[in-house]
Amino acid sequence: MTSTREQMVAACRKHLGYRERPDGWTRYGQWYADTVGNQAFARAPWCAMSLSYVAETLGLGKVVGRYAYTPWWADWFRDQGRWHQTPRAGDIVFFDWAGSKNIPAIDHVGIVESVMADGRVVTIEFNTSNACMRRVRSRSTIAGFGRPAYPDAPKKPAKPKPANPTEAAVKKLPTLRRGDKGWHVKTMHYLLAARDYAIEPGIDDTVFTAYHEQGIKGVQDAAGIEVDGIVGPKTWAALLRVS
Repeated sequence: MTSTREQMVAACRKHLGYRERPDGWTRYGQWYADTVGNQAFARAPWCAMSLSYVAETLGLGKVVGRYAYTPWWADWFRDQGRWHQTPRAGDIVFFDWAGSKNIPAIDHVGIVESVMADGRVVTIEFNTSNACMRRVRSRSTIAGFGRPAYPDAPKKPAKPKPANPTEAAVKKLPTLRRGDKGWHVKTMHYLLAARDYAIEPGIDDTVFTAYHEQGIKGVQDAAGIEVDGIVGPKTWAALLRVS
């Protein structure tokens, strides 16, 4: 009998070759946008949303997770004691291109298809070169592996369900300006770091400073949106482009 771990990998294989539209739209982003009630996700980077979509179609959403933001997904596995450094087929693999293995710096996510004898992993990744492709990755860029609590018996496919409370909070993120304080600013701070916008050492990560404003303007310029240094819905969506 095929295990749910094998079913998850096999289901991802069926999406190999899928490409996003020229405007960035994907079926996976649209599903997630409809699920959380925020249409900004329809054209957002889709590496995490796609794996969440596949898991939902197999009825595995609760054990694989439903996420758009990769560091939060890795945190979810870590909090369950399911964060590992030794891969298995079916694991969710998280990448930090800088090689720091620091969860807030995670850039991208995929699923392990197999593990090679030399330690490299064969992966299936969505939103790699704007497509779903098979890759061979060295361990140097891998931050860690989330191991879903796959059940032994196959699960009946289920329709996608609403996102968990953590992800639902994404659509409620507030507008931030220089001088604002709090944990939302901390979230913005580490999203900037994950996007390689350096913040001066010693800068308070709970206060929106001029350094943060400069980084936000860089994100806005790169995303082609209004450059005003204010973190509104479009800028949050740009910051969440972590894949």
